[in-house]
Amino acid sequence: MKVHILILNFNGEELLRKYLPSYCQAVKNSRHDCRVSVVDNASTDASQSVVAGFNSVGWMPMAQNRVLCAYNEAATGLPDEILILMNNDIRVDAGFVDPLVQPFLNSKDVFFVTPQCLSLKTGDYEGNKTRGRLRFGIFWAYALYPGYEKEKDSPGLTFQGGFGAFDRKKFLELGGYDDLYLPGRLEDADICFRAQKKGWVCLYEPASRAWHEGGTSFHRAFGVHRTLVINARNTFLFMWKNLGDRDSFLRFFFWLPFRLAYSLFSGKPELFLGFWQALPHLPRVYRRRQGLKKSGLLTSRPDRQIFGVV
Repeated sequence: MKVHILILNFNGEELLRKYLPSYCQAVKNSRHDCRVSVVDNASTDASQSVVAGFNSVGWMPMAQNRVLCAYNEAATGLPDEILILMNNDIRVDAGFVDPLVQPFLNSKDVFFVTPQCLSLKTGDYEGNKTRGRLRFGIFWAYALYPGYEKEKDSPGLTFQGGFGAFDRKKFLELGGYDDLYLPGRLEDADICFRAQKKGWVCLYEPASRAWHEGGTSFHRAFGVHRTLVINARNTFLFMWKNLGDRDSFLRFFFWLPFRLAYSLFSGKPELFLGFWQALPHLPRVYRRRQGLKKSGLLTSRPDRQIFGVV
């Protein structure tokens, strides 16, 4: 198959120096027609010069920094069947590519395959075999769920993954990552949830491994507190846009006053602040939701089935 690894970058010259060699080796080891490019979100550092030092790596500059949404533009003009979308703070195994591609050869319903993610600092398992749930009325996706230790080395279904291989045509059919969530957080949950509403499959493949440095660019730009607020804001946007079950919304409205009160008075105000910052986006959320409703995706498959995929 024609496979293209796209590495998202913004002012990550040092990260590219450290981790691009691992992608070049993975491309050489693949049996597929595979290449690698850097999708650059208008960097102002020496990233382009670093990439120029790797003869086999392409350079795809964006006019502005739209974070993960840059992949939407990059994917549109490519001929490749499979896109492996990665971050610049990740090192990959030499045999990283082929285990991600194989499921697409086995089934036409595969939308996404994500590798096992390990901590670059400790080597411990970080995730990508995830579960999605409504926890006291609020959406939550997590990889370190009870019993994950027994499942982390076995392939199977996953709710979402932070990076991995996509069927390019299916990715574009869904419109790619939604800019509703900019500057970022939960775009991956959103697109995987919509794909599963459509009946497509998201898979976890531990035979493909990646080591993640973790949160480098985002925490540097926003800080930990602001990142948590953005995450909370986008959690509400995700729920208001995507949830289709009556039971899901009843649980949300029942628990909401308690969750907001706890956030406000516990000294952990991020959820409370995120809720109020989400409210001005309701008109955009409504338009997105109407689009999903017209396409039949809101009720095509019950939320509770998708939340129980792992």
